[in-house]
Parts: sequence; structure tokens; C-alpha cells
Amino acid sequence: MNLNQLEAFLYVSFTGSFSKAGEILFISQPTVSARIKSLEQILGCSLFNRNDKYATLTKEGEIFLPYAKTMLEQMDEGIHSIQNRNLITEGEISISSVLIMADFILPKIISEFYKVFPKIKLTVHTGHTHNVLNMVLNYEVPLGITRSVNHPKIDSIHLFDDELVLVTYPSHPFYHKQHVSLQDVANEPLILFNRGSIDWTLINKAFHNLKIESNIVLETDNIKLVKQMIMKKMGIGILPRLSLEEELRADNLRIVNISDLPQLSRPYQIIFLKDTKIEGLLKFFVDFVSTQIKQMMK
Repeated sequence: MNLNQLEAFLYVSFTGSFSKAGEILFISQPTVSARIKSLEQILGCSLFNRNDKYATLTKEGEIFLPYAKTMLEQMDEGIHSIQNRNLITEGEISISSVLIMADFILPKIISEFYKVFPKIKLTVHTGHTHNVLNMVLNYEVPLGITRSVNHPKIDSIHLFDDELVLVTYPSHPFYHKQHVSLQDVANEPLILFNRGSIDWTLINKAFHNLKIESNIVLETDNIKLVKQMIMKKMGIGILPRLSLEEELRADNLRIVNISDLPQLSRPYQIIFLKDTKIEGLLKFFVDFVSTQIKQMMK
């Protein structure tokens, strides 16, 4: 019995699919099948009920599952203990991140991380919040960086809160004002980010509660497009503050407060499965990201 056999068994049990387990482990489906078959021969029993679509655990598979988890966890603990003792900081880490973090925060953090840990290879997948959550739930990555999510299988580490702000361009009448009202905003062509998101829902609800009709001329899930269209004077927009650092520094855009709109903010967090142990290389990464973000937000 070896580590490869146990990994194949666990990932087939988690995903219900030999092919999906192969994708996660970067091996072919026949290789997964061969590893499961050899494990079954060692144990003297079938571990899965197989059909065209799904693989489900047999009674023997259900009995063996917690022991297989324990064996792998103990193996990982042994590896991490040696790494921590000898300060071995090399290996690979795969994460998934929402696009806004990947576009505006992670480049700085990854650059600094590589300076400190040049022998750790990072693989970063990007997508929307539901994509990040699904990759973590499906054991495709151990860590996700996303806006807040609530799921019974997920634990999280808070990173920071980012607020939504009204943004305008230099020649717009709002540019030199400190405050405007929501009615003032409604009278202007408005560009919104990510229809259907919680951000969009919060903004739309604010207009609805005050019985104000907004003049939305463009909605998109691409922040860079929103900023470009604002700078091209198509309208004003509401965007996450963290996406605006470069344009604010260059005075290409300016934030204007909305006096009768409560602060709209969303927390960002690192998410992981509740049975994932944050130790070894994962702990190096989580601690580094948390420290870097605290310094950036000062």
C-alpha cells in the first residue's frame, strides 16, 4: 500500500469520478483505475460500486475511508514537521482567486513572496466567487481568495474590507465636490460593475429604498472596462476602492462621497475546507499574504 494508491482512493471518493480524480491528480483515468485495483487487491475487497456516470463507495470503502484520510494526514504531518525543522521552503502551492484580487492585489504579493520563497512554485487560477468556491469544494485547490462566502464545509481567514465608491472623471461637474446625493447620482449616466453580484444588489437596493430611478447606461463584470469608459466620459461609476489606486494617483479618476448612501463594503477572505490543515507551505503562504495585506492597507 502506497501514497499514490491512497490519494487515488480519496479523490475518487470525494469526486465520485475516476476521470475527475485523474484531472485533479494530473494522471490518466486508466492510471487511477490501476491504482484503485491494486489497492483493492491488497485489501481483498471492492472499494467502489462503478457505473457509467458515478463511482460510489461500497460498505468496505466507507469503512476504509477514515483510515485512508488519517494515513495521508499523518504522512503530511511528517513531511511538514521535517520541512519546518530544516526550514525547507520549496514545493508547489495551487490557489484560486477572484479576478479583482488577481488583477489589483496579488501581483504585488506574489512578487514579494517569490523574493522570500524563490523555490516555491505558485499556480493561480482565477474566476468569479462561485468558481473559486467550487474549486475549493472539489479539492482542486486547497485555498481560495474571494469575497465572503458562507458554506457549511468552508472555513475562512479574514483579510480586509473593501468599500464601493463613486468615481468620476476630471471634467465632470462632480469632480471638485466633496459630497453629492444619491438623487444627484441618479441624474447622471451610471456605469455599474457586475450585475447580479451582491455589490450590484446593494447599490440597486439603495436606489430602490429611496424610490429613485437610476440612469444605468452600462453594466459589465470587467472592472478595467468600467474604468476605461468612465475616463472616456461615458458616465460615472461605482467601483471597489482597491481597483483604483493607479488612476487615483495619476488624477485620472476621483472618488466622491455619496452623502445619503451608507458605506458599502465587502470583506475579502482566504477560504479552505474545514478538514484542510493550514500548515507547512500553506501556512507560509497564508501568513505571508495576511502580513502583506496588512502593510498595504495601512
